[in-house]
Amino acid sequence: MGYGCGAEQDVIPACRGSFLKIKKDSGQAGRAKIHTHKSGAGPKSKFAKLLFCFLVVACFLLFAVFCCAEILERVIAYVNNTAITLSEFRKDAERTRKTLGNVSDADIINSMINRILLLQEAKKMRLEAPDDDKLVQEYIDIKLKSAIIIREEDIEHFYNESRGQFKGRDYLAVRDQIEKYLFELETNKRLKSQIEELRAKSDIKIQLRAGE
Repeated sequence: MGYGCGAEQDVIPACRGSFLKIKKDSGQAGRAKIHTHKSGAGPKSKFAKLLFCFLVVACFLLFAVFCCAEILERVIAYVNNTAITLSEFRKDAERTRKTLGNVSDADIINSMINRILLLQEAKKMRLEAPDDDKLVQEYIDIKLKSAIIIREEDIEHFYNESRGQFKGRDYLAVRDQIEKYLFELETNKRLKSQIEELRAKSDIKIQLRAGE
C-alpha cells in the first residue's frame, strides 16, 4: 500500500518516535536507500541542552551573589532594637580612617553605638533635623549645651594659671577664646557622662569578629 505521492518514494510507518523513508534508485531496481530519522535529535534538542546549561550557571551565580550579600549584611552589633550590619561598619570604618587615620575596630564600633544611643534619645524627645548627624547635634545643643554656664571667675582662673600660653596677651584679648575652650571642655565632659549613663541602661551586644 502506498503512502507517498507517486512512484518516486514510499513511506513505511516504523516504531514510535521514528519512521523509515525508502527512496528508489533510478539505476538499480530492487535496491533502496534507507534513512532513519529519530525524533528529538534535531535543533530543538540542542536548544534544550543549552537552555539547561544556562539555567545551571545562572543559579550558581545567583547563589554566589546571595552568599556574598548575606556575609555583608551580617549583624555585628545590637543597640536596643537597632542592628548594626557588617556593611554599615565597613562604610563607617573607611570614612573614619580617612579622616582620623589608624583607628581600631573597637573604637569605631563603640562610636557607632554611642551615636545610635544619642539618636534614640533625640527621637524620644521628638526632635527633627534634615539628617542623623544634625539630629545628634540638635540633641547635644538642647540636652547638654543649653545647661552649661561658664562663670567669669573660672575664665579668670584659667587665664592666671595658663599665662605662659598667651605670651603676655591681655586678659580681655583672650577672654572669649578661653570661654569657648572651657565651654567645649564642659560639653565633652557632660557628653561622656550622658553616654555612660545611656550605655548602662541599654541592651548592647557586640559580635564583631577580629579582622572584619
